[in-house]
Amino acid sequence: MGQICVIPGTFDPVTNGHLDVIARAVNLFDEIYVTSFDNSAKKTMFNSDERLEMLRLACFGLDLDKFDLAKIRIDATSELVADYAKSKGADFLIKGIRGMIDYEYEYNLFSINREIGGDIDTILFPAKNEHMYISSTFVREMIAYERDISKYVPTSVAEFIVRSKYTGEKSKRI
Repeated sequence: MGQICVIPGTFDPVTNGHLDVIARAVNLFDEIYVTSFDNSAKKTMFNSDERLEMLRLACFGLDLDKFDLAKIRIDATSELVADYAKSKGADFLIKGIRGMIDYEYEYNLFSINREIGGDIDTILFPAKNEHMYISSTFVREMIAYERDISKYVPTSVAEFIVRSKYTGEKSKRI
């Protein structure tokens, strides 16, 4: 049996930083569940179905010459992360971090998930320099102010957002 991981997130929306973490994990694991989790503490801009579709678009836009897309499973759930990971036979959670605040937050989650999930371990991927400032919160703010998001999200995701959230003149500016 190969190594299985879960890359959890709200993915509201999926960003280039998220996609970079996914691409890096594909080279390390045999099976990867990229899963959009409902988070009761967050008010999302996109519903669960929209977030799932954006994940599909982003992941299946990866370069086939570099990545084995057959390893990737796209999913959405409202389960606890640790319970979901156990149900998939995953031994690892993969999370991206942009700085010390993310590290502290993710370390706390690591402790909780380890308590709930037994031997589940967390691997933290530091963000590459070009993704350090990109967050879903930042992208949602840009969307709210009808600003161009094309540098921050995969092209297919930007196009999806334009189609689903905007019509007419607004869509030309995003």
